Amino acid sequence: MRQRALIRPHILLLVLSLLSVVGGCYSAGRKPDQERTEKTLTLGTFNVEWFGDGINDRKPRTEEDLMRLAETIRRSGVDILGLQEVENRRALERLLRFLPEFTGFVGSLGGQQNLALLYRRGLKVQVLGEYTPLMLQPGRTRPGLLAYCQVGKTDFYLMVVHLKSTSRYDSTEQMRQLSRQLRLLQVQHLVRWVDSLYAATSERDVVIVGDFNDTPRRKQYPTLTPLVEHPELVFVTEHLRSCRYARAYTIDHIVVSRSFARRYHDGSAQVVNVYARYPFEQAERLSDHCPVVAQFDVTFPDHE
Repeated sequence: MRQRALIRPHILLLVLSLLSVVGGCYSAGRKPDQERTEKTLTLGTFNVEWFGDGINDRKPRTEEDLMRLAETIRRSGVDILGLQEVENRRALERLLRFLPEFTGFVGSLGGQQNLALLYRRGLKVQVLGEYTPLMLQPGRTRPGLLAYCQVGKTDFYLMVVHLKSTSRYDSTEQMRQLSRQLRLLQVQHLVRWVDSLYAATSERDVVIVGDFNDTPRRKQYPTLTPLVEHPELVFVTEHLRSCRYARAYTIDHIVVSRSFARRYHDGSAQVVNVYARYPFEQAERLSDHCPVVAQFDVTFPDHE
């Protein structure tokens, strides 16, 4: 990988043209576990289900619940973790109290269900802001959260997403169809973002993590098709099963560009099953999702 500034000027211009809110740069001093991430980087996503700040929370958590959440994240071995459904910065800090080796950022445009990014101190992660083209209907759809990362001998763009769900609140077929249409439009916007990045820059390493609220294996009413059929993108989590519904595929995914897929450790993608570790009642208090993680080799330089 050629030596370069964290954000090259022409890339920054492209990114800023896509964003309405720009985040700051969050990085800390080098730690001993940085040596591990200079060889293997573990990326992940975790929907923490209405994770509140402790004030009139829709899903209250005790201190024991917070400790179990932190233990789950730590045991996953993750280095950079996209989070969904985080209420605000105070909520994120409740979790960070039990994860002193991590720092993070949380967005503000998703109402009570914001996107957040959690990452080990010492990693070079620059949060660029919230990607508003995914907010097709404010209040019903959420922005993405975009970051630029340098780890080991690679650098890449990371997008965290929480796509539109088709839930029990969609009580009619018309409402369910609208939800599917909104999710498909969001996926199309993600594809346009990747294509625009490729067209404007030489960067080819892209990662998208999050709650996609669908599986690429769906046969009826598929909504992830533009990502599945994109010649430069790969779902490394396509085969994973849900931790909560054994007969279903997971809806939490890690998608990488083919360039970055060269770094994937075969077989490393996994669901960290909290329902297997804790009694059902305890697992339910943590989240109705489980973390999904995958490992990547960062020891060889980029080609671009």
